[in-house]
Amino acid sequence: MKKNYRAVAVSAMARRELHSTLFGFGIYIAIAIGLFLASFLLYNYVGGIQENGMMIMPSSVTQTRYYGSNLPAVEPMQVPLKWAVYIGAIYITLSASMAISREKDQGTLEVLFYGPVDSVSFILAKFVEQILAFAVILLFYTAYFLTMSQISNFALSSGFVRMLLLSLFLAGCMAAFGMFISSLSKRVKTSVILFLVLTIVFLSVPLIHGLLMNLSDDEVKGAWSVARKTTSYLNSIINWVSPFAYLERGSTAIVLNSTSEFIKSLFFSLLYTVALLFGSISIFKRKGVRR
Repeated sequence: MKKNYRAVAVSAMARRELHSTLFGFGIYIAIAIGLFLASFLLYNYVGGIQENGMMIMPSSVTQTRYYGSNLPAVEPMQVPLKWAVYIGAIYITLSASMAISREKDQGTLEVLFYGPVDSVSFILAKFVEQILAFAVILLFYTAYFLTMSQISNFALSSGFVRMLLLSLFLAGCMAAFGMFISSLSKRVKTSVILFLVLTIVFLSVPLIHGLLMNLSDDEVKGAWSVARKTTSYLNSIINWVSPFAYLERGSTAIVLNSTSEFIKSLFFSLLYTVALLFGSISIFKRKGVRR
C-alpha cells in the first residue's frame, strides 16, 4: 500500500473511532472517576496541612511556599495528577484491548480490508485514536488542576508540566499494550479477561514486594523468605513488561528532579511503545482478519 493511501486510511479510521469515543459514556466516566480521586487526595492533603497549623501562600515562582512548624511533602498537585492519570490510562488500555477483537466479533474487520486498509494502517489508526482520546482526558485534567491551583494556592510547578508530558508517553505505552492484548485475542471477552488479569498482576506484585521488603530479616523466614525472593524476581520482570512501571520510573525522576533520568524514562517508554506496536502488527498479519 502506498504511503499516501495509508496516511489517508489512518486519518479516516482514527477520526471515525474518536467520534465514536467522544459521543460515548465511557471516556466521561473515566474522567469523572479520575477527578473524584484527585479531589479526594487534594482534600486529604489540605486537611493535613490545616491540622498541623500551617498556611499555604502562593509563590511568585514555580513552587508553593508553606508556613508552619513542619515541612509537608513537595509537589502537592503531582500525586493527585498521577493517580488521575492512572485512571485515564487504565481506560485507554481497556479500550485498546478491545479494538481488534471487537471488530472481529462484529464482522466489520473483513469489510474494512476490502478498502485501502492494511495491517499497519489499521493498527496505527487504532493507536492514534487512543492517544487523541487520552489527550482529551488530559485537557479535562489540566482545566481541573488549573482551577484547583487558584482555589487552593498550590502552585503548578515544572514537575506538574513534566508529569503531563510523561502521561502522554504513558498513554502510548498503555495503548500499545492494549493493542497487543487485542491482537492476541479473537473475542472481546477474552481481551477483557486478559486485560484484567494482567492489570491486577502488574499493580499487585510491586505492592506485595514492597510490603515484604519492609519486613525485617528476622521476620522473613521459611515461606516468607521464598515469597520475598519470588516477588523480587517477578517485580524485576514487571519493571520492564508493565506499562505502569514506566510512569513510576518517570515520576520518580521528577521527584528527584533528575533531567537525565526523566529523559531516559521517556526514551524507554517510546521504545516499549514501538516494540509492542510492531508485535501487534506482526501477530495481526499472521492471524488474519477472519473470525
